[in-house]
Amino acid sequence: MQISGYRKSIIILLVTALHSHCLIVGGQETIFIEGAKGVGVIAGRISESDARRDAINQAKIEALRQAGVTEHLSSYELLFTSESDHDYSEFFSSDVQSELQGAVQYYEVVDEQRKLNPYSNFFEYEVTIDATVIKYTTRPDPAFITKVDGIKGVYDRGETLSFSVHSTKDCYLSIFNITDNNAYLMYPNQWEVHQGIAAGETKEFPFGFVEYYLDNSSSEPEVNRLIFVFTKEPVHFLRYRDEDQSTDSEIIFSWIYSITPDIRRVDYHTFVIR
Repeated sequence: MQISGYRKSIIILLVTALHSHCLIVGGQETIFIEGAKGVGVIAGRISESDARRDAINQAKIEALRQAGVTEHLSSYELLFTSESDHDYSEFFSSDVQSELQGAVQYYEVVDEQRKLNPYSNFFEYEVTIDATVIKYTTRPDPAFITKVDGIKGVYDRGETLSFSVHSTKDCYLSIFNITDNNAYLMYPNQWEVHQGIAAGETKEFPFGFVEYYLDNSSSEPEVNRLIFVFTKEPVHFLRYRDEDQSTDSEIIFSWIYSITPDIRRVDYHTFVIR
């Protein structure tokens, strides 16, 4: 999918990092965990890269456990599996959103090795990470209700995408698109600035001199996964690359779940370009 328009603006990127062993700010506690380990098994159709990814996910869960996020760990396993498979339907259609008590905001792989397990006789991939974990001290606001309308399930290449959004609270919106091969920040963009959405207002997208043009260079249908992140305060996503605002799904979800649940609502919609 391409976004085309007639106006350009300059986007300045600013990335900051904060490492703290324990810091409480704005409804969340930040804890730095060192040496969390995870293991992935290399067997059958599970390749070394698959095992490494599984090991990282297990290390994230271990970091959450060490930080004191001990309940609903299966919800995090579902999230990490969704990130790996690019299939978020079960994650967003369940009660997982309200169960999450924290998130891995950032991690760094500090050690990794492939070794043979003498008991199972399978090779394993072991990963050790240092991680910054957020623990929430707030809960989702049940009165903060959002709605997205107008997205069809299937589009033909060459069509344009349009939709409307509605919220019961004053809020701001960021939209991401994830395909099998790419992920990027769709809105705001160089033609559409970040604007507030008033409570009770129905906001039409796109707005201004811009179109969401649907293209598919593949001979196969392309699945597009739109993630709408509504926040009561302006929270800017800055970790993207180049003019197309490309990023990756792991960074997107780390950003989403670094926002406290009392000011955040997430909607998920998929469509196919054939």
